[in-house]
Amino acid sequence: MFLGDIIILEHSLGSIAFAGVTFMGGMKMDFSSFSRTITSPKPMLLSLSILRLLIPLWAIVVSTLLFSNDVYTRTGLLLFSVLPVGVNSVLWTMMAKGNIPLSLTVVLIDTFLAPFILPLSILFLTGTQIELDTVGMMISLLLMIVIPTFTGMIINQVSKGELTKKWDKKMGVISKALIVFLMLVNGTNVREHLPAIDLRLLMIIGTMIFLSLSGYILSWFLAKVLKLSVNDLKATVFLGGIRNINVGILIALGYFPVAVSIPIISGVLFQQIVCAAFANKLLKHFGDSE
Repeated sequence: MFLGDIIILEHSLGSIAFAGVTFMGGMKMDFSSFSRTITSPKPMLLSLSILRLLIPLWAIVVSTLLFSNDVYTRTGLLLFSVLPVGVNSVLWTMMAKGNIPLSLTVVLIDTFLAPFILPLSILFLTGTQIELDTVGMMISLLLMIVIPTFTGMIINQVSKGELTKKWDKKMGVISKALIVFLMLVNGTNVREHLPAIDLRLLMIIGTMIFLSLSGYILSWFLAKVLKLSVNDLKATVFLGGIRNINVGILIALGYFPVAVSIPIISGVLFQQIVCAAFANKLLKHFGDSE
C-alpha cells in the first residue's frame, strides 16, 4: 500500500494540488528566510514537541476518560493524535499571512520522520505493529514538497521577488480554490465508510472536534508564552492543529477493525471548517501583518 504525507485516496489530482500549494509557498520564500528558520529553531522545536509529545499525551487522557470501555474508538483517537502534520498547514499559513518557511520546514521534517516515528508511536499506544512504505513516503516527500518548494524559491530568488509580487493576488485566488477542491475530494472519499448517524457517532465527532481544537489552542497559548513573533505564531497554530487524515484512514482500514477508522474518517467532516475558523480568528486578532 502506498502511503505518503501528501496522498489523497485514489486521486492523483489531489497530489498535484498539494504540489501546487508547496510551489506557491516556495514562491514566497528565499534561501535566507529558509536559513533563518533553521538557525532560530525555537518555533520549529515547539511545533514538533506539540505534534509528537503534547497532543498524543493529551489524547491518552481524553480517550481514557471518555471511551474507557470502547477500545476501538479509543484506538482511533490515539491513532489520530500521532498522525503526521498535514501539508494543508502550509496552505492555511499562507492564507493567514504566517511564516511559510517555518510551516514548510516542519512539514518536511515531520514527513521525513514519519516512516520511523509513526510505527513506533502506534506500537507504543495501541500495541499494533504496522509497516509503512518508507521508499514511497520519501518519493512522495520529494515530489510533493521538496522539488516544488525549492523550484518556487529559486524562481523567487532569481526574479528578486518581482514575480511573487506580480502573482500575489492570483496565488491568493488559487489558494482558496484549492481549499474548496481538497474539501470536495476528501468528502467523496469518506461517504462509504461512515456509519449511520446516532448518539455514539455524534459523541465521537464531538470528541474529535475537541481534540482538534485542543491542538490549535495549545499551540496558540504556548506560542504566546514563548513570545514568538506573530508570523511564527500563525504558522505554529496550524501546524499544531492539522493532521494528515488521509494517511490515518489508510492505516486504520489497512491494519485495524473498521470501527477504529470512524474517529479519523469523521475528522474529514470538520478539519477544514476548524482551519477556516482559526484563520479568520488569527486575521481578525492580528490583521494582515506578515
